[in-house]
Amino acid sequence: MTSHPPGRLAGDACERDPIWDRDVETEAPEDAFVRGAAAWEKQFRHLMERSPFYSRRFREAGVTSGRLSLKDITRLPFSTKAELKQSIDQTPPFGSNLCVTPAQVKRVYQTSGTTGAPSVLALSRTDIETWTVIGTRTYFATGIHDHSSVLTTFGAGPFVAGHTHFVLSRIGCRSVPVAPGDTDRVVFGLKAGLADTLLSTPSFAQYLANKMDTSEANRMGEMAHIVTGGEPGGGIPAIRDHIQQVLDVTVTEVMGIGDIAPSLFGECPQQQGMHFCGGGHVWVELVDPDSREPMSIEAGAVGELVYTHLTREAMPVVRFLGGDIVKIEGSPCGCGRTTFRMRVIGRRDDMFIVRGVNVYPSAILAVVGEFRPRVTGRARVIRKTADVSVTPPVPIEVEVADGHAGDARLKSDIEDAVHRILTFRARVDLISEQSFGESGYKTKLTVNRP
Repeated sequence: MTSHPPGRLAGDACERDPIWDRDVETEAPEDAFVRGAAAWEKQFRHLMERSPFYSRRFREAGVTSGRLSLKDITRLPFSTKAELKQSIDQTPPFGSNLCVTPAQVKRVYQTSGTTGAPSVLALSRTDIETWTVIGTRTYFATGIHDHSSVLTTFGAGPFVAGHTHFVLSRIGCRSVPVAPGDTDRVVFGLKAGLADTLLSTPSFAQYLANKMDTSEANRMGEMAHIVTGGEPGGGIPAIRDHIQQVLDVTVTEVMGIGDIAPSLFGECPQQQGMHFCGGGHVWVELVDPDSREPMSIEAGAVGELVYTHLTREAMPVVRFLGGDIVKIEGSPCGCGRTTFRMRVIGRRDDMFIVRGVNVYPSAILAVVGEFRPRVTGRARVIRKTADVSVTPPVPIEVEVADGHAGDARLKSDIEDAVHRILTFRARVDLISEQSFGESGYKTKLTVNRP
């Protein structure tokens, strides 16, 4: 197997490839603002004229003229997923924020509907192309180029991750699609040498690493790179290092958000955080997670990301609260990109408070991961109520190999580590792999169980 040390991948000299959008990805911040401001001027008029949903909200915010500069965008209200879903429910199937005619809708994705009926995301022909452009920047940044062979476990639909297939086609690499959770075909494809790159969730990459010893990993054909996405984990050292060491690969990660673009941030082989790849099409703000006051996007800042479409035609959003709490990393990067980089700390939806301290399940994963090989690396918080504040001890289920669920010493060790590192008491239950649930796709980090 061709080995690449972490941080370097074969063919990562992206300055030689025309797919890299140098004008956008290496421009100075002031130039990015000028580009964004010009696009926003047209987008604002588009919304005022074509979106009953936003034109009403703008008027309610006291904005009635046909112009509002990008520097004044904070005058506009935030948008939430619940509000957009309500507009669709009131005027199905596309809602009052459809800004094109139904005949101009050329692709429709559906959300998971985990809290009710699925919602829809409509794209015009131009929107499809925009998603492909942003996605191409994202995956190209990770090190996937035209010489790559990529086995992807991202399904073709109904979810937006299916757009990845169009992105891989644009990049020009070999694509080997496998259905999500089809472990046997993934292993067959990799051992047969069909791909040197795997696209999967961190849960699935962990699962592969846990199931293979060193000799098996050495028979994984040409695989040298895993790109993780869909959930937190690829940027957590305890998870990333385990996958890299066992499978002898480089792990990078991507992140998107269905309401904005399925691929929006991509980590380059320098492994120093995910680059923003939506320049010119998406405007990003950072706000304080509690007060929602604007924050500067600068190294070390921690806040919630807020998104505004600059070029979306069919169903654009303005100041959309994405729910991801991130830490901004320094810029520029050794790869040459100047766009900001970030790491996801956790989802606002998953956060809970223990005695005044905000806790994200990803922090618990980082602690649990240090106990390999006695654990698999998967864990989840059990929420007894919908209250944000949780009284300790916090119930945590930790997955262990079958036959080790009765290891009282391990249970005690994990509880002690959580208390020492995260400063709250936990009650750990060890759950066998057979009982914990499927490992083939995403792992829910919090479970409501009264």
